[in-house]
Amino acid sequence: MKFQWPRSLRTRLLVVYSIGMLTSALLVGLMAFFLAKPFNRYMLQYGAEHFAQGLAKRAQFAADGTPIGFDEEKIDKWLFHSFREDVFVRITAADGRVIFSPTSEEATALAPPGAAFDPHLKRFALQHDGVPMHAATTPIEHGGTTWYVQFAASDRLVLKLRQSFGTPGLHQGILATCLTFLAVFLIATHLTLQRMLHPLRAASIEAQNISPQTLDARLQARDLPEELTPLVEAFNRALDRLQAGFRTQQEFLANAAHELKTPLALIRAQIEMVHPTQRNPFLLQDVDQMARQVQQLLLLAEASEPRNYRMEEVSAQAALAEACDYMARVAERSGVHINYSTATDEPHTTPCWQADRGALFTLLKNLLENAIQHSPQGTTVTVQADPTGFSVKDQGPGVPPADLGKLFERFWRGPTRRDEGAGLGLSICQEIARAHQWQITARPCHPGLEIKVRCQPTDLPQEIRGNG
Repeated sequence: MKFQWPRSLRTRLLVVYSIGMLTSALLVGLMAFFLAKPFNRYMLQYGAEHFAQGLAKRAQFAADGTPIGFDEEKIDKWLFHSFREDVFVRITAADGRVIFSPTSEEATALAPPGAAFDPHLKRFALQHDGVPMHAATTPIEHGGTTWYVQFAASDRLVLKLRQSFGTPGLHQGILATCLTFLAVFLIATHLTLQRMLHPLRAASIEAQNISPQTLDARLQARDLPEELTPLVEAFNRALDRLQAGFRTQQEFLANAAHELKTPLALIRAQIEMVHPTQRNPFLLQDVDQMARQVQQLLLLAEASEPRNYRMEEVSAQAALAEACDYMARVAERSGVHINYSTATDEPHTTPCWQADRGALFTLLKNLLENAIQHSPQGTTVTVQADPTGFSVKDQGPGVPPADLGKLFERFWRGPTRRDEGAGLGLSICQEIARAHQWQITARPCHPGLEIKVRCQPTDLPQEIRGNG
């Protein structure tokens, strides 16, 4: 089975570092296993020399310069008596005569088997009663005379002490050191990566908030690692190209719609100049339909440009009254009644929203117009508002569940739609909601359709949501 690397950069680094540390520990263990015997031999030789040098520093002399022993405040005499079979100490002259020995028995200078005393032999091995020992000789100067301190310890004593106390303590110390080092390393690496990746997470949030209405926003690369700076700069350049293309598209749409208004007006004037008996009765209707589509295209271009909005506090009561009064004549011609109301937790107050007054009027007008067109005669269109937003509900045939997701698509027209309109009304509503950072949703009511606009973002399950 192929190993799958985690997608998280932090996890990858931690995994690599952990594998590296475990591999290093394994290599150290293998080296310790294969080099244990040579290391022990070296430590026996080095230990004897080290102890001989320590004794030499604590040697004491008589008034005539003759060595008389060691500083008993630093070195207790009982050590040499208790381990007399495994520890030997001598102070000798240059000719090998023993000047001092801690034991009362007659002592001879230490030397390798079958060899004489050699003051220049720093380290050597010997045997005493068949017990292997390691010894060392260290010179010491005093009063112009050179003396030699000799120290020997049996291998069995040193190895036994090491096996009983040194090796377990060493293993525990190494284990504790490794665990401490690993914990400190992982914590330090985690905190370092967290600090290093924080600007990247902030840049990701900034990128998520970029929308067609905020294409002028750019990611900041000053706090990012140098390796990620080219990626952020490339992303910003892509945004520059996208913004230029989007602006060109919007300008073309607005210019085309604006330029078409004058020819349509001239065509309508020419048609009206023809005598009614000679006039095609459907020409004016077709021209009005085209003029309406052009006007909606112009509104769509304006609604897609965030610079056209000027936010202010708008009274819900005043906004609903203005839009409902404006659409009252259209509703009356269709035989539909409009009923609107506002609700608030505090009496004698009316809800308020932060919105562009003109865009809010267009949003309400389009929703009301859409509801009126789909309402049978004698029914009621209900508009309700509260501090969180408003809703428009009709009593028409509704929209099939399969078509709910298409409501906010441009130029989409349902099978039950009347001939008026170009399928841009709800698209314009969606663009206005986006510019206000609102949420626009639609859901069936049985009968009819309810469209809600949330001025405060909330989770709305079981609803079809426009990308507002």
